[in-house]
Amino acid sequence: MLIDERYEVIQFLGRGSYGNSYLVFDIKNQVKVVLKSLRIHKRIFESGRIDFEKEQQLMMELQHAYFPVFFEKGIHNNIPYFTMEYVHGKTFEQLIFDEEKIYSENESFQIGNELLKIIQWLHEHDIVHRDIRIPNVLLHHDKIRLIDFGLARRLSTKQVEPISVNQLKRAIAPISDYYALGHFLLFLLYSSYEPKQSEKEKSWEEELSLSPKANQVIRRLLAIDDPYTSIKDIQKDFHIIIL
Repeated sequence: MLIDERYEVIQFLGRGSYGNSYLVFDIKNQVKVVLKSLRIHKRIFESGRIDFEKEQQLMMELQHAYFPVFFEKGIHNNIPYFTMEYVHGKTFEQLIFDEEKIYSENESFQIGNELLKIIQWLHEHDIVHRDIRIPNVLLHHDKIRLIDFGLARRLSTKQVEPISVNQLKRAIAPISDYYALGHFLLFLLYSSYEPKQSEKEKSWEEELSLSPKANQVIRRLLAIDDPYTSIKDIQKDFHIIIL
């Protein structure tokens, strides 16, 4: 398939909150790039198109090696799309489930600490990602990259109302990314877990053999205990575990 007589589709990469992503060959520039098109159920509503525009605008402003470079946008067969850098890396979903990589507690928190630097950069630029998951975190030459800004939003300077636990996942507030980071860490930590046959499923605290400090940190990230309100406090606790 050829899009706009320029982009030759090589393969389907995945489906995000707002778009379908494809690896394509840019005939004009003779390079592989990622093309993201707006999903059909988002195209039929004006709000979906507006949010897709917001994602593109955010990506244009993300001038940092942490994120893919935004290239161009267009419309093909009435379907909005944009292109961006193709990062030659593997997601942690691929590393854990396809390659069966195992991460120790120390390794998990070292990776989490690198991801925390990206989260810090975003929050300092008044952006909350709201979709930090293992399919959206890439490892490229031992460097962490973050992709898929379909759910990302600008942080408001207005006073934020108290957030319930049920709202944490999609709250337009820093705590949303802290909460997601806690779940991301659990995926890494579970990579070394081997359930016993016929054993009933238990809570992560019962199944994982974590140090008391690691257990405490994850409970705070997930807002089970007193939630974090500062990245510096999270970094401080991460360093205690790593060191």
